[in-house]
Amino acid sequence: MEKRIFTVLFIAVFATMLGAGIIEPFMAIYAKDLGANGLMIGLIFGSFTLSRALFTPLIGKFSELKGRKNIMVVGLAGYTILSFFYAVASTTALLTIIRLLHGLASAMVLPIAMAYIGDIAPKNQEGKYLGTFTIAFFMGLAVGPIIGGTLHDMWNMNAAFYTMGAISFLSLLLLMFMLPEINAHKNTHPSPLRTIIKDKTMQAMLMFRMANAYGIGAVMGFLPLIAERINVSIFQIGFIVSSNLLASSLLQRYFGIMADKSDKIKMTITGSIVMLAALALMPLSTGFYTLLFFNILMGLGSAISIPAGSAITARLGKKLGMGSVMGLFNTAFGIGGGLGPIIAGLIMIGTGITFVFVSSALVVLAGTIAFYKLMKDNKEYRTKAHPIIQ
Repeated sequence: MEKRIFTVLFIAVFATMLGAGIIEPFMAIYAKDLGANGLMIGLIFGSFTLSRALFTPLIGKFSELKGRKNIMVVGLAGYTILSFFYAVASTTALLTIIRLLHGLASAMVLPIAMAYIGDIAPKNQEGKYLGTFTIAFFMGLAVGPIIGGTLHDMWNMNAAFYTMGAISFLSLLLLMFMLPEINAHKNTHPSPLRTIIKDKTMQAMLMFRMANAYGIGAVMGFLPLIAERINVSIFQIGFIVSSNLLASSLLQRYFGIMADKSDKIKMTITGSIVMLAALALMPLSTGFYTLLFFNILMGLGSAISIPAGSAITARLGKKLGMGSVMGLFNTAFGIGGGLGPIIAGLIMIGTGITFVFVSSALVVLAGTIAFYKLMKDNKEYRTKAHPIIQ
């Protein structure tokens, strides 16, 4: 049954992220066409992740009590319906409301799926399971922009919205009829959220995740604008974003297995340093190929750090409550990813597009330093695990 759960969730999350990836990289341009300035672009882009951040801990806690499948079904139904509302958004205010509701639906899908995988992952194989599973997330987002760019160039943005809706509906059907509910989470006694937040390891993961998401949010929100500045086409923007995510996707399993056998703290820090270097260098891009290179480098950084961070979080979840811990972990992503575009929008108004990326690199650096200080004396995640069972 574990194999079936993994396979169904992998396909469903891939399809869902594929649909989201079709529209996400072009949201800044779509908002700009509706009359949004830099700050409003940030609000539109960030409202999705901020909404997800607000609701994820509560939904994660609720899933410990009521089961995970039903929540995911409701979330995917929301994804499907809201996809078609994008096409009729005529003002920036309406688009922002749609993004807020979309964030709520998202809180019911990926965090709950990660909790599912954390439930079924054997001890000392958390990195392998979550690293492999995360491929679905990054691969979907990687392929999506290529499809979205093609649909945009061949027809218009509405074609991308309708395609996202159709894909979300297929994911919904798959979950409804193929995913079994499990009771692993009901046999545990999850700690209160206040207790979990006070845990030093949880605090370190929240710092890492927020900083990591801040950098990703700034890039996804404002990369199209820096690309337009150096005459990179819409299709090429989609290809660049896809390359970033694809590089991360293809290496997730490898680094996930490595995380199970290695120092997870060092891996998390190393990946973050690679990522912040790519962010800082991105404004130096002179054309398509240099921008592509820096995005692939950023994808490599994510591939190194995220499986290690997810393995730490999953092991903590088995102690304190998987749904709650994964919910908080994804909330941190939502806060960072939501604040990133908003703050970047303000920075863009005040200083220009270049410092958007430099300041994002500085935020990732600050988060990395905070993570190190909180985890430097933690031996549990520095020692090697027993050899994993193949």
